Amino acid sequence: MSSQAESEDDPEATMIVRRSPAATAPAAAPPPPAASPPVAPPEQPVVTIAPAEAAILEQPAEALPVAPGAPAPSPMATLAAHPERFDLDQAAFVIARERDAVDLPFASVARLGLPLAEVTAADPKTGALTSPLFGLIGPGGTLPRHYTSTTGAELRNRSRALHAFLDMLARRFTGMWVRAGAKYRPARDSGPARRALDAAIGMGTPGLSGRLAVPAESLRYHAGHLAARTRSAERLRAMLAEEAGAEVEIVEFAGGWLRLPVTEQSRVGVVHGRLGVDAAVGAQVWDPQARFIIRLGPLDAESFARLLPGQPLFEQICGLTRLFVGPEQDFVLNPILAADAVPATRAGTGSDGGRLGLTSWMGASKPRRAPARDAYLRPSGI
Repeated sequence: MSSQAESEDDPEATMIVRRSPAATAPAAAPPPPAASPPVAPPEQPVVTIAPAEAAILEQPAEALPVAPGAPAPSPMATLAAHPERFDLDQAAFVIARERDAVDLPFASVARLGLPLAEVTAADPKTGALTSPLFGLIGPGGTLPRHYTSTTGAELRNRSRALHAFLDMLARRFTGMWVRAGAKYRPARDSGPARRALDAAIGMGTPGLSGRLAVPAESLRYHAGHLAARTRSAERLRAMLAEEAGAEVEIVEFAGGWLRLPVTEQSRVGVVHGRLGVDAAVGAQVWDPQARFIIRLGPLDAESFARLLPGQPLFEQICGLTRLFVGPEQDFVLNPILAADAVPATRAGTGSDGGRLGLTSWMGASKPRRAPARDAYLRPSGI
């Protein structure tokens, strides 16, 4: 009987479900194949390296030895051969040769690739530096990128006019950028520090430089003492001991004779004749604070000779003292010769004989027991 006939006889329209035959179980999956044993890689040939070559290969590129007898390459040669090893401000310092970085012919690159170094090319002959970091075009350029593409197309057409024009416009700005980076490397350019020290000691104007017998470097070295408002004997002693390389003692209030001008001298019945007011006997008066004495030593014969008038060290000591104390104070140098260095007086010329008042001492030829302290040297023309 069909399903349609059964549904007509069934008033409740009960669905008759036929039992289907039992489904067959799926076949079991075959076991996976056994893993094949690993195959050993072919043996690589062993290359033997000599110990000396191995030691060289382990060193960095910068530490490779130079050929025996060959001089080490200069920074300029290293910059020309390997510009990628330098920062831009370092390369500008090497290639400038005491010139200003603004005057260097900086060049840019006409491509947009990632820059691998701050300097890509350097020409020691023209001083040109090529850098992709700064400029109007290139990876670090300020103009839109299509200017770089246009410039590159012009270069491929063998036309450098556009590239040279853009570099000319950006050259000054690149130099000022390099100059600004130099302030973080103060050891390179000592000019600002020198000018500041010269101004601190009162020698900052061009008209004052080179007028003293003291080298400018010595004045800058003692700038801390010379710029101090308090001028003490200890500061002067420290400076002179450093310059002379010997022990120094400052004898204060040594006193001295002050010579009176003719118009200030007393003349009976004419001028300055009032006793107890303005009368003075003689052409000079004693002032206990008129001068001080600079004692140096005891010294050996060579050091003593370097402190005699006419020698550079003597002029240097006198010039430094005059700059420190000013024109009001008078002073004398008293170099002390050690007892075992006092020579016997003998006649002669040049360095063979003694100089009266400087290197001649009267007395027996036997060694002295006390150093010679009787050389008092006044500065002349200072």
